[in-house]
Amino acid sequence: MRRYYFPIFHKGETQADDVGELFRSAQLAVQYGARVARDIASDPDCDRDAGTVVIVIDASGAEIARHKV
Repeated sequence: MRRYYFPIFHKGETQADDVGELFRSAQLAVQYGARVARDIASDPDCDRDAGTVVIVIDASGAEIARHKV
């Protein structure tokens, strides 16, 4: 299991993810990031013009995916 982080970029600011989640593969982490983005988008109060992005980062700090909300 490897740790992946999911910071959220919203309105020019980044909300850090200092805890992360454990996944068996990068593919599963990317799928989880997409689900987080969909969950945010499903909120009726979501501002879809805010440029919100869920970023998927591996334990070494490399960005492996971005999911626009």
